[in-house]
Amino acid sequence: MKQFDRRLRSAQEAKKPRKRGILLPVLVAAGLIVIAVVVFFGRKREKVYNDYETLYSVELSADSSVRSCAYGGGFISYGRDGAAAFDSKGEQRWNIAYVMKAPMISVCAEYVVLADKGGTQFCIVDGKGTVSRFELTEKIAVAKVASQGVVAVMAVGGEEDHIYLYEPGSTDVLVDIKTVTKNNGFPLTLSLSQDGRKLVTSYVSIENGGCVSWITFYNFGEVGQNYVDNMVGSYSFEELVPEVDFVTNDTAMICREGGIVFYRVTEVPKVLAKEDFTEKIRSVFFSGDYTGVVLEKAAGSAENKLVMYRNTKGKKVLGMELGASYEGIYTSGEDIVCYDSGQLTIYNIKGKKKFEAGIAKNVRAVFRVDDGTKYILIGDETADIIRLQQSE
Repeated sequence: MKQFDRRLRSAQEAKKPRKRGILLPVLVAAGLIVIAVVVFFGRKREKVYNDYETLYSVELSADSSVRSCAYGGGFISYGRDGAAAFDSKGEQRWNIAYVMKAPMISVCAEYVVLADKGGTQFCIVDGKGTVSRFELTEKIAVAKVASQGVVAVMAVGGEEDHIYLYEPGSTDVLVDIKTVTKNNGFPLTLSLSQDGRKLVTSYVSIENGGCVSWITFYNFGEVGQNYVDNMVGSYSFEELVPEVDFVTNDTAMICREGGIVFYRVTEVPKVLAKEDFTEKIRSVFFSGDYTGVVLEKAAGSAENKLVMYRNTKGKKVLGMELGASYEGIYTSGEDIVCYDSGQLTIYNIKGKKKFEAGIAKNVRAVFRVDDGTKYILIGDETADIIRLQQSE
């Protein structure tokens, strides 16, 4: 019986080379095709451009206080008297009127919140331009919107401060979180997750002559119902924490004076990754995929340093000297975009230069449109939709 088994195995093994002989050319051909595709798209992604053509132009208000932000592949232009949204061809999507002394904006998916910083009014706008207007008794410090239109507003009173949650089409308060300045500190900022179920706040107080920041997480879902006031976690830092953001729906980033911390927040917060810096942080920016930190020039260095992290893991993916000077910097997709009054430089996430050219206008903002070759340049008088090119 054992001998029969050996003969059977031997016969089966004898057939295998013939099968491999038939499959090998197919597998090799398939492998070559895959390699060719990877090389093709890799070269396309790392293609270097040095020129551009203007596809469309939109006239903007001459008011220097008017600002712009990216919105749905296009942009929003907003100022003291109102806001207007445009698509990637420069055609107007909606236009609303209001009167605000210091308008600030937050965008998530199709929803927008415009609030009067230091004032009492704010409005929620959906993708069709439908407006829900609100008026508070306290002064507004920060307002952030989620993907379904829920808005978190940090309102500053006298001895009491509040965080309110509202939704479009209703003046009823969904959530009211009250804090007392002498106990909880002064409110700095907050961020709302994309689904509107999680909130992170930053407060600062003076204790024993030093600065102490409190970072607090709230969960308004089923898990949060098991905690007092829906508070699911709190952390203290003996330094200022001026920025907190949900960089993905389940990842929160806090930027403190001396470093950056990523938290995984599916139900309760857990530290995902953190890094301390010896250099001073100049700016921090993020998209759905990456977070970037620009560090000021270190002793003996002639250039600022740029560090990039992947949001889902808080993992460092890039560290490079930032040769380009800039007034603004942001990330979108695989792009890192730097711009100033007359220069535009774009790097890919590997730190390779994708585009560099002088721009014949004062560049106030730049937004990527779609495939990485179309961008919107916001100037003093016009918004130009451009496509990158290689000069002959």
